[in-house]
Amino acid sequence: MSLSLASGIGVLGSVLIAVCATLAGRPRRIAHRVVLALGWLWVACVIGFTFGTRSGGGQAINIALLDVANPVDRLDFLLNMLLFVPGGILLAALRTGVWPAGALGFLGSLAIEVTQYLTASGRTADINDLLSNTSGCIAGYACAAAVRKAAHEIGRRHRYAHEVDRLSRR
Repeated sequence: MSLSLASGIGVLGSVLIAVCATLAGRPRRIAHRVVLALGWLWVACVIGFTFGTRSGGGQAINIALLDVANPVDRLDFLLNMLLFVPGGILLAALRTGVWPAGALGFLGSLAIEVTQYLTASGRTADINDLLSNTSGCIAGYACAAAVRKAAHEIGRRHRYAHEVDRLSRR
């Protein structure tokens, strides 16, 4: 599958999910409808990047841990992390816990690596991809959770200041 085809399927599917969910009124929260649509788009793009781009490995499986001295390996690790950050953000938006988010990131990445190996797609099933994808999902979750906590704290302080101001006017 090409990256452009997967991206097109992702965009069309997201629009279709958003429209159908809105017409059906399910899920009830609009935020959950948005997460569903964006989740579809993210999964389609992950599939496109995974199977629509060439692998530089040339071997079926790699179980050697990351060579931190190699800048290409470090960049690949970082890019794989970034690919899974949106998944962690979406899981945080659904208010899953950090452990379930990490487990889902791990299982999603494991499914990709096993599929790459079993389909002999020319891509390398790589232990480092599994680690970086899982780390990216957890990092995305942590970032979103930190933003949610900061927003909650700002709102709490605003409400407190408003209450103090109201009481001081008496």
